[in-house]
Amino acid sequence: MRLARLLALAVALGIGIRFVTAAEDDDKAIKEAVLKLAAAVNKGDKDAVKKLVDELKKNELEHVMDVFKPAKSGGFDVVKEGIENKIRTLSKKAADVKTNAESYEKMAQIIAAVAEVAAVKCPVDTKKGEKDPAKWAEWAKEMKEGAKALGEGAKAKDAKKVSDAAKKINNACSECHGVFRE
Repeated sequence: MRLARLLALAVALGIGIRFVTAAEDDDKAIKEAVLKLAAAVNKGDKDAVKKLVDELKKNELEHVMDVFKPAKSGGFDVVKEGIENKIRTLSKKAADVKTNAESYEKMAQIIAAVAEVAAVKCPVDTKKGEKDPAKWAEWAKEMKEGAKALGEGAKAKDAKKVSDAAKKINNACSECHGVFRE
């Protein structure tokens, strides 16, 4: 009864009330865990990486990968267009590396973190048609390697290295999504 009165009063006063949904709480928790995992991967803290991967693997991989979307769609605001879109752009040409190197380093850390989770979230245990756990593992490894190379290229402010790394990441993602995304 109290809630109904408060809502009626809020409406009468023109006060907007926003309820946070469980999904929004989950998204926030995933983003926080991905950032912690990115830091642990960057430090080489294997125990923390394992603990955080174990925590994140309880979520659907699709929800973990949502961090690659533009910020307005729930992703990180590291780059305006979102990590996934920026990787596609960088794979063609990395002209702005000198001015955005720090953002690209952070982006690389996030990609490496998500790759850690992806590596343990193969949706099939045995080969089923084109869906092959060995290929999944290969693409996750390429994603990790690409993320490492992206970070190194960004740190060196080397446009060619950044572009090459983005190509590797983009190819691994495209290949995997072509087979496993439904």
